[in-house]
Amino acid sequence: MRDASVEGLQRLLLRRVWSSLWSHLPMLAVSAAVTAAAATVASMLGGAVGGGLLTPVLLAVLAGPTVMALLRVVQGALVEDDTDLRTYLRSLRATALRSTGFALLPATCLVSLLAALEVHARTGSALVLVSLCLSAAASVLAVTGSVVLMPLAVARPALHGARLWSISWHLLGRWPVRFLAPLALAGIALWAALSLSSTLVLLLPAPIALLTGAAYWCCAVELGAQDVVGTDGRRSGFT
Repeated sequence: MRDASVEGLQRLLLRRVWSSLWSHLPMLAVSAAVTAAAATVASMLGGAVGGGLLTPVLLAVLAGPTVMALLRVVQGALVEDDTDLRTYLRSLRATALRSTGFALLPATCLVSLLAALEVHARTGSALVLVSLCLSAAASVLAVTGSVVLMPLAVARPALHGARLWSISWHLLGRWPVRFLAPLALAGIALWAALSLSSTLVLLLPAPIALLTGAAYWCCAVELGAQDVVGTDGRRSGFT
């Protein structure tokens, strides 16, 4: 009976990914536009300062504060089927600093990777390969881990530090494909934005955040979470 309930909730979450683009479009559009605007400013500054090397850090500092608030809107759309501006603004104030801190870790790793690539391209030194490999490994771990950590931190704000990261890595290791999906979408969408039209950047955050939230909550309900509000207006429970 529990397996049937889990599958039903997961199907409900996936249906809400698509239905939210219509039923919760105003709040998704507002929250995504804030993130996209901050990311655009960061990208422009990054191109003007340091030849793009500092772009990841600028993205973390300018757009990073808005990410957890965006994911809170996504949580409202997927889990509670309810979003409003007051909740978004409250979340933006409450999570901005923490969200920036989470974003800075992968950003720092990416800056180290870009710097190592530039040094290796200029010198061709084999010694730089060690730094390059370490930076690449750290970047992959930090970026993929953050895809799990951000929605987890929104859903379970009491989690901090090593426990937060350990649970994030547990979820990623158990269901890697679910969390690689938003990363793949982000990569394809970014390529399309750079190759076709820069205005596509404004459309990226909402679908990526919805996929990220859906990935986390599909895992959460499989582990027994009872937060999801069903079509009958009641929170889920297993029998």
